[in-house]
Amino acid sequence: MNPIFRAFVSSLTLACALLPLHSQAAERAVKLTLAEPQWSFLIDNSEPASTDLAPAERSFARGLQPLLAARDYKAVAAQLSERKADDDSAALSLLRGQILLSLDDIKGAQQALEKTTRLAPQLGSAHRSLGLVYLQQQNYDKARTHLQKALELGERNAQLFGQLAFANLQLGFASGAVAGYQQALFLDAGNKEWARGLLYALTRAQALDQAQALVEELLQKEPDNAEFWLVRSQIALQQERPLQALSSLESAIALGEKKPENLSLTAQLHLTSGSPERAVELLTRPQVLNAQMPVPLQNTLVQTANWLAQEQQWSTLKTLLSQAQGKNLPELAAARLAVSRAHLALHNDNKGAAEKALRDALNTDPTLGDALMALADLLRDQQRHQQAALYYVRAEALPDYRERALLGRAQLEINQRNFAAALPLLSQVVRDNPARTDLYASIRSLRNLVRNDG
Repeated sequence: MNPIFRAFVSSLTLACALLPLHSQAAERAVKLTLAEPQWSFLIDNSEPASTDLAPAERSFARGLQPLLAARDYKAVAAQLSERKADDDSAALSLLRGQILLSLDDIKGAQQALEKTTRLAPQLGSAHRSLGLVYLQQQNYDKARTHLQKALELGERNAQLFGQLAFANLQLGFASGAVAGYQQALFLDAGNKEWARGLLYALTRAQALDQAQALVEELLQKEPDNAEFWLVRSQIALQQERPLQALSSLESAIALGEKKPENLSLTAQLHLTSGSPERAVELLTRPQVLNAQMPVPLQNTLVQTANWLAQEQQWSTLKTLLSQAQGKNLPELAAARLAVSRAHLALHNDNKGAAEKALRDALNTDPTLGDALMALADLLRDQQRHQQAALYYVRAEALPDYRERALLGRAQLEINQRNFAAALPLLSQVVRDNPARTDLYASIRSLRNLVRNDG
């Protein structure tokens, strides 16, 4: 008898590092998020052969046969519960374990099947059933051990190869998983789950050409399967074919894909392909733009706003910032967006609004380097020299902004003709970063000016 037992494995995130996307604003490593499919496995609840039973068990087993034939496993379990498990032979213990496994009593099944393997270590079906118990518990190492033992003992069917392949996949043995899924498909060529498993295993094993061929074949059969379009985009990204990745992601989105990480990735690809409007439309969807945004999505949103400001895409930036307004975003994300809001205000010649946005940002995060630099530059341009110097000094304390802040303060001193004060600032930049040979001429000029002034 072969009732279907579904071992649903909790979904996990398969994230694979993909090629960096470059913009003049920032270099960003992107990731694709794939929810691994839920796998279905079969288990064989076999009646024990009468020769395997202890003499005292045979009449009891005959009483179970009508219930087993009717697949009334609850009734079988009720009958078994009236017997002491300690008294079971290996054959009856195997039946008990398989029945409990069918009824999702994983702990009871484990106890019964572990006993079976102790009493009859050469019983392949016991190892196979125990392996499935450990798959249920996500104990893939033990599952792999018992499934391999079942193979050694002569068990041979597609389900066993598929289960072992799945365990290998979870343990990071991608090549072993490929071999297992290929064998499962050889024995059961029409099984979609083994084909999906092989696709994931090929991707993990970096066998990208084979994975590409398989996903195209699967998409011919199921063109409306968003999961396959996502895998196709993952493969394309790993092969550095961003346009095919983008078209695949868009196909998945059209079929209902809504994972915020994948919407964000699609937006980044649109930025690099010259479609900032579509990027902003994706980033401002409610699945992405909300109070629970994780930090990576916040970073993408802020970097996109910065890029739009740097590229002077003011209309698109205004759309993004308008959509973000009032969305109760995380405080730090809102503060970082305020820098782009200030750039937009400056473009509109509204220096007061720009200063307010930057001061609000620094009230939220006093160490926000972009805001410190932008406010210092704004105050310098307004010849509010002392205030500007204070913000440059604060930015100098941040390692990522130290060089820019020193150069900004040097420019501030030069604007005031304080050449003697500017000289040590430029010299400090060169000491910190000897590669800045472009500053040598400026330093020589300043020394001459200081000497002449002296």
